Amino acid sequence: MTDYSGHPSSSTKPLRFSVLVVDDEEGMREGIRRVLERHAYTVRTAEDGEEAIALLESCRFDIALVDLKMPGISGFELTRHVCTSCDGRTIVVIVSAFASVEAAVEAMRQGAFDFLVKPFTPDDLLRVVERASDQRKLVLERDAYLLELTSEQTLSRQLVNSMWEGLVILNDERRPVLMNTRAEHLLDVRLRDGMAFESLELSDDVRAAVDRVYAATNPDGAIDSVRLERAGRELVVRLAPYMRDRTLAGLMLFLRSPDEPSAEPPGGKGVTT
Repeated sequence: MTDYSGHPSSSTKPLRFSVLVVDDEEGMREGIRRVLERHAYTVRTAEDGEEAIALLESCRFDIALVDLKMPGISGFELTRHVCTSCDGRTIVVIVSAFASVEAAVEAMRQGAFDFLVKPFTPDDLLRVVERASDQRKLVLERDAYLLELTSEQTLSRQLVNSMWEGLVILNDERRPVLMNTRAEHLLDVRLRDGMAFESLELSDDVRAAVDRVYAATNPDGAIDSVRLERAGRELVVRLAPYMRDRTLAGLMLFLRSPDEPSAEPPGGKGVTT
């Protein structure tokens, strides 16, 4: 598939956004194309919804300018198709001489970002396309952020799972949000969504130690190890607070057998970010 859309990785250059113009009037299509190409946009045109859908199957576009009244597939139908097939990554602007509140509301309901009323001046066109470009930039930034976040989460999970010690991470509400396979084995508990702290079935001594950390005014410090007996075996549980901007963001519980060496948490006094 040809990619005419902008790329968030091109941080050293201004993004050159691509526009698909769909209108059954040749003069309107070519007029819009000339104006936008003079302002550094990449433009492809289609005379009806069928041609637009064929282009969308082989190309990616940042913005689509869609005429509302066309033979065959209507602008509303095409807008719905674009928003669905492109997962909201192509910003749709409806272009129509039939301006009404009802039409505008329906356009937004189908997923359109804006509405441009015919006849319009080149300045009107550029203002609407610039607004759509700003929206497209937000989508690109969101996608880049989500990709980075997913990569970080995957790496974090790989690192956690590679630890020979059991590790349970509690959030600021004491809910378990991450457990490596070693911890699941030692505790004989599987992590699940919405899991409560009580589901870990820890001993009174461990629960009391956890309570002390969350109740402390300044929990950023070394925590003594606590013994835990589970499934006929004795475990040592070390608690390390996780700090963010000097505020307790959670707690890490390290689990091991008494005869296994201890691996101190980073810094020896919990983790601070």
